[in-house]
Amino acid sequence: MVGAWTTAVAGLMLAAWLPTLLRSRGGPARRARARRRAMHRWGRGMMRATGVRVATEGEAPPEGVLVVSNHLSYLDVAVLGSVVPMVFVSKAGVRRWPFWGFMAALGGTVFVDRSRKRDVIPALASIRLALERGDRVIVFPEATSTKGATILPFKPALLAAAAADGKPVHWMTLTYSTAPGSPPARDRVCWWGDMGFVPHALALFALRRVHCTVLFGDTPVRSTDRKELAAALRSAMLQRFEPVDGGEPPGDSGA
Repeated sequence: MVGAWTTAVAGLMLAAWLPTLLRSRGGPARRARARRRAMHRWGRGMMRATGVRVATEGEAPPEGVLVVSNHLSYLDVAVLGSVVPMVFVSKAGVRRWPFWGFMAALGGTVFVDRSRKRDVIPALASIRLALERGDRVIVFPEATSTKGATILPFKPALLAAAAADGKPVHWMTLTYSTAPGSPPARDRVCWWGDMGFVPHALALFALRRVHCTVLFGDTPVRSTDRKELAAALRSAMLQRFEPVDGGEPPGDSGA
């Protein structure tokens, strides 16, 4: 069902794009709008298909801004896409994943190999271009997914453009929980360490219910130094971050 829904949304996105390819002016902007709508529908459908309930706190960031978040699972992309349309920055290896790599590229994902400094420069250019189109661009500066005990120190490389331009960076935090009696979210929802993708995905989708809380930061952070910007963002997020556990939150709203 998950794969069928993703394929269907991709088909709708491509159908919406075809007329824009004939336009000499405004085509890229129209394609970006079509992609944002499609990704939002995809995320909402994924939440229904996987039994995830999402609660939000705070006000979502405006369009055309850079946003950072902690990173817990491949599920984060669908969760955030269900809440507000976003363009994601992902590790380059995702582009080679069968099926999902193509879908990520179709959704406008910016791929980067953080281990190669020369790869960061074109990624920053792609981020700038997406922001100019009005996209919200989200970066996971921990550079890995974790079990949600804390937020790891941030890698500042992808914040360089925001620092150089003096642009504010918005932030959010994610946390997951499972229903009472279910395996804890840190083991079944968070994807970390040497967990294999297929066994983890099968165990995740077998859960009766998953709860996710998305907390939007109330004040963006600004600094002309990328390292100071990274540290300030992490500090602000840690003050509001709720570690992942296995308990069910007091309330939620359907995605």
